[in-house]
Amino acid sequence: MAANIASSIAGKLAEYTVDIVLRQIKYLFFFNSNIQNLRDKVKDLEDRKNDVKLEVDVAERNAQIIKEEVLAWLLKVDDLKEKANKVLNGATSSEMQCLYNRCPNLKSRYLLSRRATKKTIEADKLKVEGTFERVSYPRPPMQTLNLTHHKGFETRLSIKKKIKEALEDEDISIIGICGMPGVGKTTMAKEIVNEVKDEKLFEEVAFVVISNNPDIKKIQDQLADVLGLEIKEKADESVRAGRLRQRLEGNNKSILVVLDDVWEEIDLGTIGIPSPRDRKGLKIMFTTRIEETCGKMEAQRKLEIKVLDEKEGWQLFKDTSGISDDETDDELLSVAKKVAKECRGLPLALVVVGKALKSNKATYKWRDALLQLQSRVTNLDGMENIVYKSIRLTYNYLESNEERDLLLLCSLFAEDESIPIENLVRYARGLELFQNTETLSQAQDRAKTVADKLKGCYLLQLGEGEDEVKLHDVIRDFCLKMATKDKCGYLVDHAGLKEWPEHDTDNSCGAISITFDKLDRLHSGLNYRNAKLLRVICRRLGECNIVEEFFEDMKELKVLELNAMNIQIPSSIQLLTGLRTLCLIECGIHSQLSIIGSLKKLEILSFYLSHFRDCLPIELANLSNLRSLDLRFQEISCPLRPGVLSGMKKLEELYLGDSIPIEGEDQRYIIEELYSLTSIHTFQISTLTPILMQLLKVPFLENLKKFQILVTTTPRGDFENQYLTRSLSLEDGIDASMLLEPAFTSLMKRTYHLRIEANKVLKNLVSELDGNNFINLKSLFLSRGDFEYLIDATNTIPNGTFGKLETLKLERLPKLIKIYNGNLPRVVLKQPLFYNLVTVDIRFCNAITSLFQESVAKCLVNLQRLGISACPMLEEVVSMDERENKVAKTSEMLEFPKLKYVRLFNLESFKSFTSQSNSNVISQALFNQVTLPNMEHLLVRGLDCIVKLLGKEMPITSLHKLTVLSVESCDELLTIAESDSIQLLQNLASFYVYNCFALKVLFDFEDHAESVLGRLRSLQLKYLDKLVHIIGIVPKGIRVFENLTSIVVERCGILKYLFSPSMAYSLVALNDLEVLDCGSIEEIIGNEEEGTSEIKIAEGMKTRIVFPNLNRLLLKNRSSIQMFCSQNCELVFPLLKDLTIENCPMMTKLSPWPVSAPKLDISNLLEKAGGLAEENQVCNK
Repeated sequence: MAANIASSIAGKLAEYTVDIVLRQIKYLFFFNSNIQNLRDKVKDLEDRKNDVKLEVDVAERNAQIIKEEVLAWLLKVDDLKEKANKVLNGATSSEMQCLYNRCPNLKSRYLLSRRATKKTIEADKLKVEGTFERVSYPRPPMQTLNLTHHKGFETRLSIKKKIKEALEDEDISIIGICGMPGVGKTTMAKEIVNEVKDEKLFEEVAFVVISNNPDIKKIQDQLADVLGLEIKEKADESVRAGRLRQRLEGNNKSILVVLDDVWEEIDLGTIGIPSPRDRKGLKIMFTTRIEETCGKMEAQRKLEIKVLDEKEGWQLFKDTSGISDDETDDELLSVAKKVAKECRGLPLALVVVGKALKSNKATYKWRDALLQLQSRVTNLDGMENIVYKSIRLTYNYLESNEERDLLLLCSLFAEDESIPIENLVRYARGLELFQNTETLSQAQDRAKTVADKLKGCYLLQLGEGEDEVKLHDVIRDFCLKMATKDKCGYLVDHAGLKEWPEHDTDNSCGAISITFDKLDRLHSGLNYRNAKLLRVICRRLGECNIVEEFFEDMKELKVLELNAMNIQIPSSIQLLTGLRTLCLIECGIHSQLSIIGSLKKLEILSFYLSHFRDCLPIELANLSNLRSLDLRFQEISCPLRPGVLSGMKKLEELYLGDSIPIEGEDQRYIIEELYSLTSIHTFQISTLTPILMQLLKVPFLENLKKFQILVTTTPRGDFENQYLTRSLSLEDGIDASMLLEPAFTSLMKRTYHLRIEANKVLKNLVSELDGNNFINLKSLFLSRGDFEYLIDATNTIPNGTFGKLETLKLERLPKLIKIYNGNLPRVVLKQPLFYNLVTVDIRFCNAITSLFQESVAKCLVNLQRLGISACPMLEEVVSMDERENKVAKTSEMLEFPKLKYVRLFNLESFKSFTSQSNSNVISQALFNQVTLPNMEHLLVRGLDCIVKLLGKEMPITSLHKLTVLSVESCDELLTIAESDSIQLLQNLASFYVYNCFALKVLFDFEDHAESVLGRLRSLQLKYLDKLVHIIGIVPKGIRVFENLTSIVVERCGILKYLFSPSMAYSLVALNDLEVLDCGSIEEIIGNEEEGTSEIKIAEGMKTRIVFPNLNRLLLKNRSSIQMFCSQNCELVFPLLKDLTIENCPMMTKLSPWPVSAPKLDISNLLEKAGGLAEENQVCNK
């Protein structure tokens, strides 16, 4: 058995050995075939590689990404080919022979054949691996949004910062960006998209355009393309939306979807966008020109983009037009600035006009462009097809003719004029623009509703006053063009004409609104047969002769307004049978008014601030359709006659002025007539206390929406506001008993504006009157009274007292001790006391020592303006609460988050803003332990106890928005800011210091950032007797005043020099330098303080000091000055044009070396700087 096993194993070993030997022998015998086989396989592999490479090239041309396995395979093929070539090359070399090339080299053949066999197997394997279904895949979509780069503007950077903060806020998922057409909403959105991509705030970002006529399929295609999603379903919107939703919900990536140009609410689900509230990580940002859309789209953050300010607009215009501030043609530069100003900061208009004039510096073309823009007939490239087209889209989007008509009506006013909505109501009512509005009150509601809609579309802007609007000039020009198309044209000119403008097509004019400088005559024959509105304004009151036939060719007039003219009303006015609105404003009326009684359709009649020296005619009683009557004549010479009001049963607005007779039977009859007027909702009167006491029983008083009641001892024909809100003014002659009358109490509760100027009425307002009287009060003015407190909290005060108060003015109250007496209730008030207070102004209150207790001050979160003047006992603005005086005082920082403007004048005892900074009297600072993050203007005068302006305990952001600082007549002031607090003034732009006789150094600091006061542009120092240095020691490497453009130094008695050389090197922006009446100044640039500069002026070596932008230099009345700079410096003034040196007897040189001033007119030197002319000091080569 064992023998058999051994024999079997031996046989197997012999067989295996023979196979190995035969295989090795085959490498020798099949050498040529193995080599050829390798050559063939490499060729086949090369062909396959070329096919794959062609596919790769096609994919690369289509910007696709090549698969990694394909790239790796190509590298393997190249590597195999290189190694196979070595084998093939070796098969033909001389080393393959031996015995003098007579016999083959068996060893080499064996090795090469073996290698060839292995490489052949590898080639076969690679060829199989080189069969790819596809060599590439599409690159992830990269949406590129092209933008023209412009310098970042402050207004845009601040908005952009807020948008990014909202995008990073996890609690905000929908953001709306709104603004008027052409203001830059799309540009802002594109900039945000590009930046968030670069900063990788989101993993995916998609930007799609919606437009005013949304095409859902087109929007879906845009979104799918950007997301790299193929949607094969081309028909069914809902199926396509489902695919998009799956794509957006299918991963946890952070995604930002930007929807541009959204006009109305759009259902995100219809597109395929899931709700961001349901899908974490998804955010929606959209742009719209319709403010209401932000609410409909449920935007959690709404950000409005406004027009550029004048400076930014000019910069954008320069960038676009190629104009520079350094233009040698002064007229061209002046005209260019006017052209830019006509665009009123609208970026689209600035860019379009700038491009139209780019690279064209012929002044006559710029003048013509300016004329076209001012005349509204412009052929400038792009204005019609780009700017007006953008506005027209919004105009056409308006839902009703009422909206379009009211907008066009606004274009009748002058450029940039703030338009009272009540004016629009009067014109619209006369023109019958509002349908289904029977009463004037309904028309007013409709006008406000329409105005809100127009503001929401950014076609109108907020005006300067309450219930006023404005029309942007570019939109105004568009409206006037549309009026020509839709309304037979408007004739509008408010340039102050001398005579009636020329006209070609009188019959086509539907409305006329013209301002004259002064008009002598309104002549006949104007033939404005289709005119429905005529508005004529004169800037200067003068005699204007209106010919009797003037209105014969204007019989269609429905609205007539004459303003500031001395006139006789012509008899032809009777022909205006359709006239509904007649306003004679500030006119001197010399003729009888009885003729007006024939205008039976008249609904609005106003004599506001006009002169008429007679009684109102009884014929006015015929105006039975009258709804508004304004009798506020300027002179008290036109008493109301009994019977006039009796026929005016529809009257809704009655402005009586001083027209009620002071005494007699007429007074009684007129008051009885007032009882019969049941529709009055707007009422004004200026009268005596006895008359008012009778009027308090008139029924319509309970239903008044607006009123202005002045109780006075001396009627004076002085009416503050043409249009009313709810105001009550009480002067001498009233007493506390009258204030407690129920009818008066009812008025008080509805009053928005209260003014009391009366002696010996009340000691404190709230405790003696019901606090509920003040729940609606918006402004309060008290003067000449015996008030001790505004609020006496020792008694209970009603919740909501002064909760809506916005303005508080207290003046000449000699007994006023405190505004608030007692402790603020510990209970939480529904509306915190003074919560909405915006403005506080206190003057001539001799007894008050502090304004607010700390607990009250903490309620002033909306305070923006604070002014205090001539309060000699005032020590602080904020004092400690009385209950806190008994416990240890904390060092809590007090904040006024919205305070922008502070004025502190003539406060002899004033120590500090808050009592918390009173601990160290020796080094008293005006501000310490208080935060004022939005302060912009600080004006200080006559604070005799202040040693230092800024303390050390203020946060660095406390004054970071302060731009204007003025300090005057502070006798003990030693310095403005020391080292630790100078950086609080990092954004200061204008700084003025006058009459501070103890001030030695403005700023004293040791170690700071690279730049200090880097944004200061204007510096004025006057009457500073002890000023030694503007700035003390300037550490090495610190730049000071690098943006300063203007310096005025006057009567600084012991100042030796203005700047050190290192400071002078920083003054690269200085444009204007004035030094007057400084007798001790020896030179402008003095010696460098030891250790303060890296600049060394070595002896015998000359250095250069360049003032690259200095244009004007004035040195006057300086007896000690000898040179501008006496050191070894070459002075260079490349832009200096105006050099004046007056009464400086010691000065014959600016420098030991010649001064370079190439633009200076040397011929004027003898007259303006005679000493230098004699020395031939200045070189203008």
